[in-house]
Amino acid sequence: MGGYGWGDTKENELIEAVHTAVDQGVNFFDTAIGYQSGTSEQYLGRALNDFAKRDEVVVATKFFPRSPQEIADGVSGKDHILGLLDRSLTNLGMDYVDLYICHMWDYHTPVEEMMEALNSAVVAGKVRAIGISNCFAWQLAKANYIADKNGWAKFVSIQGHYNLLFREEEREMVPFCKDQNIALTPYSPLA
Repeated sequence: MGGYGWGDTKENELIEAVHTAVDQGVNFFDTAIGYQSGTSEQYLGRALNDFAKRDEVVVATKFFPRSPQEIADGVSGKDHILGLLDRSLTNLGMDYVDLYICHMWDYHTPVEEMMEALNSAVVAGKVRAIGISNCFAWQLAKANYIADKNGWAKFVSIQGHYNLLFREEEREMVPFCKDQNIALTPYSPLA
């Protein structure tokens, strides 16, 4: 798929894969700012901008909790989340993402601060919906309770490790999500 002028063989392979996926009707694309230091978002954004209409695809991206250095430097959880979101939007070349996912539970940021920051991203129109990955059912329940109590956006999806070999999610997470109408977007489905 030469001729795009983007040089990198890996990017050309991704472009070809995205083009094929869009042609075959795939409309959900998931990435993260932490994948390949943001180049995953950049490649995906360029490929989608070339081959898909923005309103016909669902784009999800994830952010990691604050690093120990950010915590030591006094970067707030809110500043961290919103700063990474702006970088992700720049990487993707988009005005908004459909689903913004907390990559894992942040044990160093109060859940209220995290949910307020995510809500502000939704209110600003930079995020359509929020999700979380790699957490326990009680954490998801607590976060959504706090969001509901404050009138904030709640997590609408959970991205957990789930497949035929790793089925722990069936114990509490799947029944909780079914009861609360929360989507499951598992990773590593083929183990």
